[in-house]
Amino acid sequence: MVEEKIDVALISDPYRIDAHSTSWIASTGTNRAAIFIASNGVTIANVVRDPEFISARLNGVQVYCCYASPNQPLEDFGDLLQRLGDSIRSTQRGVPVLVTGDFNARSAAWGDWVENRRGHELSSLVESLDLVTLNEGSTPTFPRGAGSIVDVTFASETLAIRVNNWRVLESVFNYSDHHYIRYSLARNRESPSPAASNTFCGWETSGGIDSNSFLTGMLLAEWLEQGIGQDRLDADSEAVNLRARVTAACDYALPPPTSSQSGEDPSALVERGD
Repeated sequence: MVEEKIDVALISDPYRIDAHSTSWIASTGTNRAAIFIASNGVTIANVVRDPEFISARLNGVQVYCCYASPNQPLEDFGDLLQRLGDSIRSTQRGVPVLVTGDFNARSAAWGDWVENRRGHELSSLVESLDLVTLNEGSTPTFPRGAGSIVDVTFASETLAIRVNNWRVLESVFNYSDHHYIRYSLARNRESPSPAASNTFCGWETSGGIDSNSFLTGMLLAEWLEQGIGQDRLDADSEAVNLRARVTAACDYALPPPTSSQSGEDPSALVERGD
């Protein structure tokens, strides 16, 4: 990931995760979905955990990573879609959404040549949420047998136009029976939201930091979080939320770096289904 300059990895059914690292955020229970943050330039907030998906606001984008077992009864799959849909609909207005994962659902809507019941239900949910399907072409994401496309990527319309070069990495070996999916996310330069404005790496610190301004920034960050559905029931959630508050406080107390130091939104993302 370092060589490829990947900022974020979205992993369905991970083989293992490092539960002691704040770089990992995982779903509850058996960790069926996980997000790995590989860049210090990615801010994390609004962590939402579910047994079958994990979500976090990364540089102003609410990102979802999901996994639905192929052995799951259709009724349980419907319950997953209901919870996922409810969570997406509760996202703060104006915040773009990215939904990824291995749903073990097949549909022509994302390039597969077969449609199953799961694919029909997932397509209906995507349509009801006004999400855009980002899958391109007909390259199988799961190459076993005749192959199938069960790993999918959806986004809000405002975010979809910022996604570039979505592709299935057929030639990259990864110890998985699914191919990697890679794409990049262009910076939103037209109408940056307050959440998206915290995307540069670092601040101008040559003049020092005023402790009163920093404290004010911390209080402001905590106040702004009130009323937003954040999971604070475990240490990992508290760690990522503290990081987000400190980042917001530094944004308040310190000037941004010069343009030559300024970073981008997460520039490269990779999805993997294990």
